[in-house]
Amino acid sequence: MAIDNKKKYSLKMKKDCVLASRSGVSTREIYDNIFNPEYPGLSYESFKRRLISWKKMQFADDDTLCAGTYEGFQAHNATVQVNNRGEIVQAWIKQAADEHQWEELLAMIKENSDPVRIEPCVDFDTGSMLEIPLYDLHLPLSNHTRAIERLLSIIISKKWDEVNIIIGQDLFHNDDMRGRTSSGRPIEKVDMAKAWDMAKQIYYSLVDSSLSHAKVVNIIYSFGNHDESLSWAFVQMLKDHYPQVNVDDRMKQRKCIYWNNCFIGITHGSNMKSAPKDFRGQFTIEFPREFADSTTREIHAGHLHHEEESDLYGVMIRRLSRGGITDEWSDEEGFVGAHKRFMVFEWRSGELSDIHYI
Repeated sequence: MAIDNKKKYSLKMKKDCVLASRSGVSTREIYDNIFNPEYPGLSYESFKRRLISWKKMQFADDDTLCAGTYEGFQAHNATVQVNNRGEIVQAWIKQAADEHQWEELLAMIKENSDPVRIEPCVDFDTGSMLEIPLYDLHLPLSNHTRAIERLLSIIISKKWDEVNIIIGQDLFHNDDMRGRTSSGRPIEKVDMAKAWDMAKQIYYSLVDSSLSHAKVVNIIYSFGNHDESLSWAFVQMLKDHYPQVNVDDRMKQRKCIYWNNCFIGITHGSNMKSAPKDFRGQFTIEFPREFADSTTREIHAGHLHHEEESDLYGVMIRRLSRGGITDEWSDEEGFVGAHKRFMVFEWRSGELSDIHYI
């Protein structure tokens, strides 16, 4: 195992890596062409963490400070001390924490490699569809590794006619770097670079496995009240990364999956009219043909972080539960005893066959 000793790397190496990253060079290229030839032995994942910490150091502005004098010097939120000849002898640079978060998030996005070319599975005869609605993940507030492991085992258990992956629905806890939701409401601030990396690990794994075990894979964007913009941007990255996947990235409050006489309505359910009877009426009006042609009809909403069911004239309306820890909102609203689990749905022609709790 390589020992990651921060002191052994030269200042020049750290600066070269930071400057290359800021000029648009990917972390992988920096590791392969700049760092590893001089310092072999450190793993790529360890180097990524080191590079993020180096980018927070102050030496990024050294060249500007050394070259400038007080006259005409453009200080970037800095306090400078000059001598009687107008030369800078000391400087204090202030940098907001938000700037670091943007840099780290951009680094995560740039790590998106070339589009994945996994051919769709052709050996399918089960007549089954898998619906994957991981609602209210609120990354990075908790680690969902165990649930994802169980979900992957479900995906690879058989060959599917179709896999529908719903993304959004408060995938991220914040919608910016200032700890705000989509409406601008301030909440607990989280590390968005970490959240983005966690989301990549989750959905790259799910899409890769789905492509290998399904004839058709669909990604459906469904926006929530916490992360409308960032989750949409995340779906755009997946859309570019997986050109063979069908992506519905429309900014619509209500969407539906219609498959073999099964109707599944999708919404977050954070609006004023979000009672079960409201959902039934809204989806009947917006999707009359799909609704009428189905023998099984369900509507799946999130937002409340606990499970509820209502059967209204043959339409099953479900508020889906979520896995993970009890976050600040759930604690304040009193949802402290809700079951911590996600729900994954398996469908056969004309009926719901199984609900998997993970």
